[in-house]
Amino acid sequence: MLFKDCLCFQVGKASRKMAKLTRDAVGPYGLTTTQFFFLTALYEEEDIAISALARKVVLDKATLTGLIDRLERDGFVTRRINPEDRRAVRVQLTPKAEKLRETLTDLYHKINRKFLSFLTEAEQKTFEQIVSKIENADLSKG
Repeated sequence: MLFKDCLCFQVGKASRKMAKLTRDAVGPYGLTTTQFFFLTALYEEEDIAISALARKVVLDKATLTGLIDRLERDGFVTRRINPEDRRAVRVQLTPKAEKLRETLTDLYHKINRKFLSFLTEAEQKTFEQIVSKIENADLSKG
């Protein structure tokens, strides 16, 4: 198999292209791609426990902590200790993030539509199935 035909290389190449478009779109808002997707996840489910958020955005706790630190420093989120369980820290959006909610949500949908526009409806469904299959595969075997 030629290098250019390697699935891992092809997926990585497509991912970098998608990441660049997203990075260019969110840069003017002072956000990285990861921060943008993190805020999008919070727009869907606000005032969420860090542990639940880590599962939702599929980041390990150390990476998530650094991400939240930077977003908190930049005024997009705050941490709140749950008074009923002091070990449970929750993440909340600030007024600054709320002010960008509609703009960033629209941008999120616009970017997603752009990538999906290259695929027919049947191809979109097949693509989602393939990605899901790879994502859920047990790669520790074989």
